[in-house]
Amino acid sequence: MSLEELKNLDVTLSIKGTTEAIMKVIDGLSGGPGDSMALDVIRQKLLEVDEAFERPLDSPEVFTKLKGIAQKAGKSDLEAYCQEQVDMIAANELHFKGYTQMFYGDCVKATELLGKAAKLAPKHPLAAKDLKTAQNRLDKAMAELSKAEAMISKDSSKSEAWAKKASALVTMGKLEEAMQYFDKAISLDPNNPDALGKKGAALEGLGRFNEAVPLFNKALEIKPNSLIAKKGLNLAEYFTENQS
Repeated sequence: MSLEELKNLDVTLSIKGTTEAIMKVIDGLSGGPGDSMALDVIRQKLLEVDEAFERPLDSPEVFTKLKGIAQKAGKSDLEAYCQEQVDMIAANELHFKGYTQMFYGDCVKATELLGKAAKLAPKHPLAAKDLKTAQNRLDKAMAELSKAEAMISKDSSKSEAWAKKASALVTMGKLEEAMQYFDKAISLDPNNPDALGKKGAALEGLGRFNEAVPLFNKALEIKPNSLIAKKGLNLAEYFTENQS
């Protein structure tokens, strides 16, 4: 890949091809005085990726190598830009994990992961907002637990009350403890799509995807537009495929 070819490259055609092309040019650089033009072209291509896909090139290796060359070449702005992108890529991963934990219902783990993402990349577009959501849910969990227990004391035959107790415990990070209360809710009403979906999500939080899938499927039979069941099935497919 020549510098001229890189300059004329349409980054929207293939993100993988763009990554490989940039890496080939980077591999031929040493950070010497003659690399200035190449570094400018690479920076332009990276900015084009930012603009086209509204996120940085998803390759820490590119930015890490480029940062070292920029440092040798005395290009402090490019060096800082590369570090920012490395942090943003890491923050994206943390945000995904934190947001997934929030879906499972575990706002303790979600708060921890989203807090790390927001601290690592203060400019992340979603980390701080989702962190606030997780913190708000966690702050309300004890009150929600008390309400559920009051409902149970008044009438222990209501499936909804047991499901609410289980959900509050999940929010507080007590997923294993919550299972017995989800089971109680489902035993009282086997067709409670909320209890089925939320138990499925909590099981995913425990890594028990095979147990979660039948619950999501049953929830969808009862409530075909159940968002928690649809998303839960998608996550189960994603994680089981990536674990194999």
